[in-house]
Amino acid sequence: MTEGEARALAIQETDYCYVLARAWEDQEKHGICLERIYTKGRCEEIRMAWWKNGQFQTRPADIDVVNWVRLFENAVSEGVFTADERLGMLQALVR
Repeated sequence: MTEGEARALAIQETDYCYVLARAWEDQEKHGICLERIYTKGRCEEIRMAWWKNGQFQTRPADIDVVNWVRLFENAVSEGVFTADERLGMLQALVR
């Protein structure tokens, strides 16, 4: 993907990146989310982010196992992972 393609597909743009897809653990902009981002001038990445009261937090995001599974399911549904990435994860799980 090029930066121009990422810009066209972005659901949000920040100074650092274009957010291409996002899935929330629970409430939007309050809690933990998984994002597919394109960092400006670099590449696509998967980022786990923590939001509190509508503000992005720069501290580590901790999540319990039950909520991790729900967040992961939401991320799959919201297109955070590509088909090839989902297949790779599935193959890793069945090894």
